[in-house]
Amino acid sequence: MRVENDGREACFMCGRLSAAGRTCAGCTDQTLLRGVSVAAYYEGPVKELILALKFRRQRAAAEAAGALVLRRAEDWPALDMVTSVPVSPARHRERGYNQSELVAQVVACRLGLPYSALLGRLGSDHQLGAGRQERLRQVTGAFFAKRRLAGSRVLLIDDVVTTGATLAECARALEVAGAGALWGAVVARH
Repeated sequence: MRVENDGREACFMCGRLSAAGRTCAGCTDQTLLRGVSVAAYYEGPVKELILALKFRRQRAAAEAAGALVLRRAEDWPALDMVTSVPVSPARHRERGYNQSELVAQVVACRLGLPYSALLGRLGSDHQLGAGRQERLRQVTGAFFAKRRLAGSRVLLIDDVVTTGATLAECARALEVAGAGALWGAVVARH
């Protein structure tokens, strides 16, 4: 299992090397996310863990995924709450849960922070197998904040980051709702 723990992570927007996963200087005007911590690469046991959680209904895998995410907690700024990237209503009905929410709840509990489902999702496009441009098109305007945030510092959790489009669009919705600093954390980079 290849785990990113040497401080040589990349900016989640453009892929340029960036210490501790911080958003690089060239991308800071495109997103409120200060950075995204990536626990591991999407391969081997980590890939199997995510597949078990997403598609094999093994909810207990969220504990292990949350533990992986927490290995990078020293990189995070001060936070007020934890939230997650929402799945579409259709996917939630099909699966019965949101895998990113389960991981975020584990992280929030271990950090002693509140978890709040701050975001909703419109549409039901599946990003699996979609290219960068298609992913960008699919997520544009797909997320909305459920309430005002009044400067809250939020940790946004997702299971996998590929292009960063979903995280950036979620951050945009949180920014519109009044979020303060935002940081992202994911189980794996695809």
